[in-house]
Parts: sequence; structure tokens; C-alpha cells
Amino acid sequence: MKKHILFLILFLISGWSTAQQYHPLTLQEVEKRLLPQFGPMVNTLIKDITLEEIKKQRKIDSEMPWPELKNKDSVEVVHSKIPGFTTKDPEIPVTIYKPKNAKNLPMFLWFHGGGFIYGTPKWDHQKCADYTQKGNILVINVDYRFAPENPFPAALHDAYASLLWANKNAESIGGNPKLLAVGGVSAGAGISGGLAQYARDQKGPKISLQVLEIPPGDFEMKYPSVIELKRIPGLKSDDFPIIKKFYMGKNRNSKEKYILPGNIEDVSNLPPTVIFVAGADPLRDSGLAYTDRLIKAGNFTELHFFAGYAHGMPLPGSMEITLRAMKQFLK
Repeated sequence: MKKHILFLILFLISGWSTAQQYHPLTLQEVEKRLLPQFGPMVNTLIKDITLEEIKKQRKIDSEMPWPELKNKDSVEVVHSKIPGFTTKDPEIPVTIYKPKNAKNLPMFLWFHGGGFIYGTPKWDHQKCADYTQKGNILVINVDYRFAPENPFPAALHDAYASLLWANKNAESIGGNPKLLAVGGVSAGAGISGGLAQYARDQKGPKISLQVLEIPPGDFEMKYPSVIELKRIPGLKSDDFPIIKKFYMGKNRNSKEKYILPGNIEDVSNLPPTVIFVAGADPLRDSGLAYTDRLIKAGNFTELHFFAGYAHGMPLPGSMEITLRAMKQFLK
């Protein structure tokens, strides 16, 4: 009997050791994970996130002009400001897009990326205009507050305030309050995922669809994608501790609900969800883990996995996939 137990222990230890084969990849190994046309990206400069780098990027973003839209003749664009979540919160800049003279449109709240610390709606200006024109929808591009000056829950409160405002003022801006979707990319996807949960728990306006592009599911550091993509150009898992520190602020638990979508225990009764994940992205496995939980909780969940793509690369066909989902659920 003791021999059998000893054999079992040795077998389990052997299994555990062989299961833990993940290691930080060299740039040459990362290159093999990418499609051939993206291989040269591994030779670009690796930058670390510091307060100085954040300031530099914000300056670049602020000085960047709004791009001229390719479809400006068919899309109406309005820059505005809406009330914050509380009377103490500042106004929230938003950019509203809709086909000219259109009314009663489905509404799509969009949140850009930038690690919760920088970024600009200008990055997605053309994208939002394309969504509007191709999908015949109204898009609200939200300029939420950044950490570390405004740590969590500032961005979440800006998101929820935007949802409440869109629902209340839908008719005056040409939207339909009963047809609401939320979405975002990277940090914006994290905010969107938290917003869907928060709106459910607060019994807020009904969200009929959420679109999460390359989302951060949680801050767990043991995922294979986090271990492997530790030191690469662009977003790398070496960035995660500093992003977490800035975004959470002081005296907060990194597993507090709504900080990232995967933190919450109850993922039932959430909106139909479309998730996009990139294969060579350190966020890959946290996004897959959240997808798995949504599916097992009985939510309508559609996953699109883009092998050979790194974090932030345009994902081919993602807009068409999203617009198809909108036709299914925003009607």
C-alpha cells in the first residue's frame, strides 16, 4: 500500500513539473509566434512605463489633431461634455457620431485603450465613424479619467455616468434608450466589462451587448501568456505591476470587483458578449479565462482568437463581426 502511495506522489510531482514548462520567451521565440509580416516588430524599442513616459505620451496625445474622417460627408460628429457620476466629479468629454439626420438608432458606448493611464478618443475617431456609417448606429466615444491621478473607480464612474446619460438623453441625440451596447479595446474593454457588471448590480439601464477587444481579464501573473511575454516591445507583462499600482491607487485590493471583469464572483446574467483575443498578447490567457467563465455561467458568448497577432494590432474583420452581433441583439 505504501509503495502505491509513494508511486502516486511521484507521479503527481512528475506531472506538476512537466506542466510548469513556461518561461520568458526570447525575442526570436516571440517572432515565431507572430505572422511573418509582423515579425519585424520584435526589433522595435522596448519601453518601460514610468511617470515620465506617461507624461510624454499624454503630451503627444493632447497635441495630436483630430484625424480628418474619410466618411465625413455622411457622418455627423458632435463634441460635447456630460455630467459626471456625482456632483463632485468633473464633466466627461464625449464625441457622438451618427448618420446625418438619423433618429431612434441603437447606441454603442465606446472606450479607448491606453492601460488606464493614457490614451485618447482620437485614436478611435475613424473607427467610431465607420461603426456609425456601416452599422447605422449612434456611437459615443468616451474620454474617461486616467490613473494615477484618478485611480479606480474614477474610470468606472465615468463609464456608468455615460451609460446613464445616454439612456436618459437618447431621444434628444437620435438614439434608442432600449438598444444599448458597450465596448472597448484593451483597458477600454476592461472598463466595458466592469461597466456591464456594475450596471447589472445597480439595476441600471439594460445593456444588450458587450464587445471586449483584447480585454484584461484580471491581474493574475501565473498565466502562461504572462510568464512567456514578459519582456517584449509594446505591452508586456513587466508592465502589469506598475499599471496595477497606478490604476488601483492606495489601499485597494487588486481582486476587488469591477476593477477588472474577471474579479467578480458572479458572472451570470450578463449581456451577450463578443470577445476578441490575440495569440501573442500577455493578456491572452486572462481574456480566455474570463470567456470560459462567461460560457459556463450560461451567457451567450462568442470568442474570436487571432493567432499570430500581438496586443494592439488591428484584428481583421472585428468590425464586421461586431456589426453582425449588433444586428442580432440590438433590435
